[in-house]
Amino acid sequence: MKQLIALSFFILLSSCKSDVSTYIPFIEGYWEIVSVSKDQKKVKEFKMSGSIDYFKVNSDVSGYRKKITPRFDGAFEMSQHESEFTISIRDNRLWIDYANNEVTYSEEIIRANSASLILSNSDGFIYTYKPYEPLIFE
Repeated sequence: MKQLIALSFFILLSSCKSDVSTYIPFIEGYWEIVSVSKDQKKVKEFKMSGSIDYFKVNSDVSGYRKKITPRFDGAFEMSQHESEFTISIRDNRLWIDYANNEVTYSEEIIRANSASLILSNSDGFIYTYKPYEPLIFE
């Protein structure tokens, strides 16, 4: 009987895993970095960042990431550099796979929703972003 209860509990937990593909619609947009952490310790916090990351996601889950700098008039200065990527799911984890100038690397998308984007790289750094909100001067 205990084995049956344990098995039922395991099946219940397994079925509660979130579907990481639900994160994909939230990736596209303008994201401002909030903090960088490693080993559950903050490495750096950003009160305000001079640049923001723009993610463009196409219907085939390819896209690009670009650094942009907001201007006081509400427009953006865009860098010429774009990091092209594809999004993939491996082992029920969501990845952004970059391939630029013969350099390939991946970042795991830990979470993406309307309030935050959290990415982790292979060095164990976790990058937390919030949606960019333009500065309004009257």
